[in-house]
Amino acid sequence: MGSRRAEAVEYLLSLGFKPGNSGFYYLSDLITMRLSGEEIAPLSTCGYPKVGRKYKKSAATVDKSIQNAISGAWMRGDIDTLYLQFGNTVSSDRGKPGNLQFVFQACENLRCSRISGSGNEK
Repeated sequence: MGSRRAEAVEYLLSLGFKPGNSGFYYLSDLITMRLSGEEIAPLSTCGYPKVGRKYKKSAATVDKSIQNAISGAWMRGDIDTLYLQFGNTVSSDRGKPGNLQFVFQACENLRCSRISGSGNEK
């Protein structure tokens, strides 16, 4: 699971996520769990509690921290790259993807990059 975790972290960094935010780690954990075949959906009753137990945080704290991390990336990250990677998941009323859409699309993007042999180039 170590290489998947490293892959998730590198991917998030490439999108403009900041590791100083706890949501960054929660998000990388969810992506890693999903890539490892663990069930994380629905996030509110499955994914968030799993991550919360690891960090001794509530599911609500995990949810809000991930929302803040995604918002921060959308404000500070490379918007062209973000829309290229997540354009079809962006909510028209919020201007960014929801947590579940982000996690699932990130996993799909990582899987596709492995299949195409493009490594970690984004």
